[in-house]
Amino acid sequence: MPDEFRFFKLGLASRLLLASGLFAAGIALELILGGSLFPGLILVLAGWFPLMLKRATNKPEDQGLEEWRPVPVSEIDRLDDSLRESKKLRKKTRSVSSGLALGLGLPALGLFLLASAAMGRTDAVFVGTNAALLLVPALFFGRIGIFTPADIALKMPCFRALLSEALPDGIAVAPYIRFDKDRSGADVPEDLRLLYELKRPPADLVGIQIQAAVNNGPNGAVPYMYAVVLAKGKDGPSYAIAKRLRSSAYEIEAGGDADYGTVVIRQETGNGGYETKAADCKRLLQLCVKLLGALAGKAEGL
Repeated sequence: MPDEFRFFKLGLASRLLLASGLFAAGIALELILGGSLFPGLILVLAGWFPLMLKRATNKPEDQGLEEWRPVPVSEIDRLDDSLRESKKLRKKTRSVSSGLALGLGLPALGLFLLASAAMGRTDAVFVGTNAALLLVPALFFGRIGIFTPADIALKMPCFRALLSEALPDGIAVAPYIRFDKDRSGADVPEDLRLLYELKRPPADLVGIQIQAAVNNGPNGAVPYMYAVVLAKGKDGPSYAIAKRLRSSAYEIEAGGDADYGTVVIRQETGNGGYETKAADCKRLLQLCVKLLGALAGKAEGL
């Protein structure tokens, strides 16, 4: 139990006695001095120091690693479930110290009000200042921080929208998660993406990778999903077909190098296009599926 407190190596009973003594001494000093609150207020405030709890959090101390690994769709489901549970837990655990403030602050406040009334000190400044010191400080320590990977939580609805769509025969999806490690060596998920592949691909085609970035919108961070066609080099037929893709709803940007040719398919960012909603993600997937069909020789024209 002593390890849960910020200051001093004392047992719980000793801490309660020390805090109560400081509260009582401070209030008594204020009542005795009458015209001056300052010396007594210092003692009242000092009474909270033995009771200060450490802030608890489940945030991992990652090691700065970035390792992309293929995972089954069930791992995405498990990650999504853990994100939802974290949100629920955050609502339930706003502050452990609020109980401390009520459990210790209210009795202390009650004794203070009785003592001040007996001494004829009921003016608003005297009562209000001490009431604040006896109740407020504990609200600022002992909080529980529930960690949620912010970027993944923001992007997850986009990926769920994609994974809810049925794929035609001949096309498969391979989820990938980027992992870091904490100090104990456990995996810490940090990002995710989906690779859509042809089951019988041309020799020069890797697939179409759909991923998401985070943009700063007028009301905060928003997800922005885009696709990247990956080809082996820029001289093969897959790259040649992909770079000819045209769509009024998307910007098409061909690039890459001798090892990997890339064609980026992204939503135009003007007029609110810096954010992708579920419907936008599904439309992007439909365009990618159409392109994969063309690359497999199963569709005509783009």
